[in-house]
This record gives sequence, C-alpha cells and structure tokens, in this order.
Amino acid sequence: MNLATGKNGTGSATIVLIVVLALAVSACASGTILKWNQVDSAALMNSERGGKKMNTIRFETFGPDAEQLFGYFLYKDGVEVITGGGIPQANLGKLTLREVIDDHARAIRAKQYLSGSNLIVREVLRGEYVVGFTASDINMEVNIWDITTEKDAKVVLRLVYRDLRKKDGGDMRRDRSPGGR
Repeated sequence: MNLATGKNGTGSATIVLIVVLALAVSACASGTILKWNQVDSAALMNSERGGKKMNTIRFETFGPDAEQLFGYFLYKDGVEVITGGGIPQANLGKLTLREVIDDHARAIRAKQYLSGSNLIVREVLRGEYVVGFTASDINMEVNIWDITTEKDAKVVLRLVYRDLRKKDGGDMRRDRSPGGR
C-alpha cells in the first residue's frame, strides 16, 4: 500500500487516523504543572489567610485498599477545577482550612477507618499568586495543572493525584521482605 497515493482507500484512512491521534495527544499534553510550597497548617489556620472561606472539593482514592485516602483542594473564586473521569469527589461549598481539617476527621470516622494521617497543606502558585491550597494525606501526591486556554473566560485547573501506597510490581507492604522472598 502506498500512503502517499492512498491506493485501495486504506492510505487515506491511515493518514486521517494519524492526524486524529496527533491532535488527541497534543490536546492531552497541553498545560503547565503549578508550583507549590508546603506550609505550616497550624500557623496558616490561625492566620487571616487561613480563615478565609474558599471553594472546596474533597477527593478520595479508590481501589483494592480497605481504607481510602482523602484530599482537598481549596481554591479562589474565578477558578474552574477539572478532576477527570472517575475520581470520586464531593463539592463541599466554601470552607476554611479549619473546616477542612474537621471534615477530614468526620470522613475518617464515618468510614470507620482505623488510621488517617494529619493533612499536609501546600499553597498552589500560579505565577506569583496563590490560587489555592491542597490538603492531603501524606500518602497522596497531588498536583495541579494550569490548562487555561486563550478562549477560557476564567482560570481552568486540572487536579491529578497518585496513591503513593501502590508500587510498580505490586504493593510492597504486603510482601514479607523487601525482596518479596
């Protein structure tokens, strides 16, 4: 088959498929990961900044672990947050950081989990400005991507996270030794 001439009709279909795949990959690859700084949550809660109510979503891990992990993203007005398909989440309205910490304790009690770490709080920066805060379990890696385009009327951010309890090749916590022997 000759892709340049498109003989037998399959060459044209192949070229169209390649173009569609290239566009899909480029659409997914756009965005910039935002920088963050870990903050002292106790000091922040007692400050004016920590007492402000912000839009808040709670998200959680899913999968085979008996106990799921919770994370939160508090963000300013004028920001749209996209979490992607399948991430269990709840829109909690406007909460302060203290209210988020209280909600975390309630969520753990409601699920009757035996454990749960203190939340790690990080301020998320877009350029020089703080656009929000993540508050998550120590076993979660949370990243915020700026996916705003020129046609967007407001800032659009994508929240992604990873459950750090899972290792490539299986969950090492369940092995008897680090070598799995």
